Amino acid sequence: MEYKEQLIKQKKELDSLINDTEKRLKANKVTDTAIIFYSKRKNGYQYYLKDKAGKKTYVKHKNLDIIRKKAQKEYDEAVHKTLIALRSRLERFIKNFDIGMIEQVYEHLCEAKRLLVKPIIASDEAFIEQWEKENPGNMNSYPVEGQYLTDRGEHVRSKSEKILADLFYKKKIPYSYEPRFELSNGSSVYPDFVLLNVRKRKTIYWEHFGLISDGEYAEKALRKMDMYEKNGICIGEDLLFSMEAEESPLDIKQIEAKIKRYLLT
Repeated sequence: MEYKEQLIKQKKELDSLINDTEKRLKANKVTDTAIIFYSKRKNGYQYYLKDKAGKKTYVKHKNLDIIRKKAQKEYDEAVHKTLIALRSRLERFIKNFDIGMIEQVYEHLCEAKRLLVKPIIASDEAFIEQWEKENPGNMNSYPVEGQYLTDRGEHVRSKSEKILADLFYKKKIPYSYEPRFELSNGSSVYPDFVLLNVRKRKTIYWEHFGLISDGEYAEKALRKMDMYEKNGICIGEDLLFSMEAEESPLDIKQIEAKIKRYLLT
């Protein structure tokens, strides 16, 4: 699906260029149909205009703005025609593009043959199964406090973590609780969650900061975020976070918006 999204993004860029070109053409008030001619000189070019009768008129240097506008209009018209053609081709390609056809080749095999071959693109089920093996949860040996039971049947440390876990589970987002993340210095940290955007097959970490109003806790949270970035984890792309304080409870709508934007699309 990410391939198709890139194609759609390219089409939007073409639409934008077409719109810009049409604005330039509309602003260009040149209407005569004379043709531009030129001749090479030592210090540049001399320009002429040839009308329908075939008469050529020399354009003085002080009147070159006329030539510039005509040349610009010719260029913009040619570019506009090319952009329209490219957009038409891309629209036809997008209409017929379906990366899922590759998976269908495997799915249409009889069971006996599927047992013998390894597909070049794993099905979602197979990919999730492998991802879960590579991202095991409950790796933090620090004792779990509170013992909040999630809908998936595991224990987490806080009520907010339970809310998050239940949201991921409800929306069928593969996740692991407190996986191990190895740092470049050889030590390890344990993010609250690691999740999988199945559509993009992208791994994303999620940290919840539950006492952000506490100065010392907030300072530790900032140091932790800095540590992630220094280890190649980009905030807003590879790492998402949520927070709450005594005066600001967990914002469920904001959480659901993040889930939709980063994990389901």
